[in-house]
Amino acid sequence: MPIECTILLVDDHAAVRAGYRRFIEMDPELKVIQEASNAEQAMAWLSQNRVDVAVMDISMPGQSGLELVKRVKLKWPDLPVVILSMHDSPVVASKALESGAIAYVTKSSEPGELVKAIRHALTGRRHISSDVHLDSSLLSPREVDIVRLLVEGYTIDQAAVSLGISAKTVSNNLSTIRQKVGVQTDFELAFWAWSQGLGKAPPGFSAGVGAGGMTCNTKPSEN
Repeated sequence: MPIECTILLVDDHAAVRAGYRRFIEMDPELKVIQEASNAEQAMAWLSQNRVDVAVMDISMPGQSGLELVKRVKLKWPDLPVVILSMHDSPVVASKALESGAIAYVTKSSEPGELVKAIRHALTGRRHISSDVHLDSSLLSPREVDIVRLLVEGYTIDQAAVSLGISAKTVSNNLSTIRQKVGVQTDFELAFWAWSQGLGKAPPGFSAGVGAGGMTCNTKPSEN
């Protein structure tokens, strides 16, 4: 019997769910076995059923997709979650990853991007839509140098010595950089820098590194 990977699809618009379901099930190994229109429906269904992947919209009435991801990962830490979003900002994508999602797909990307993200999630690979971007020209040359050093693991003092400036100047520049690109945490800055080719992938983000083949249920379990 062919492997069938089961999927929970969460989005507050029925028409959107129908469209994504059609695209997902074009892959014969993927099957949407349940739909939910909000966080509470999703949690209620998951408490009674097992699924291989959850695909969730980031913006829903009531509890947001990011909050739902946190709840899901707290209760079912091994369940991979793929986020759907209208935002192509790496800052938003990094927030989704920090919340516990393994993949982030923009709604403006090609339909095949979602299928690819689901298949990557099933093998333990993180996936980010190729259209997630932010213009690094927001930063001055010195600010770019500071970002490169910090995301490579330099401390503020070490970066200051390397650039021949004071640690206070580095700290002040770092505050300006965070404001310009709209990030708050070190992970968000590292992810933004990586998305711009300014540094390596941040800790915990193993882009393109798989954990083996897909492992799915032949049918959903019933509790």
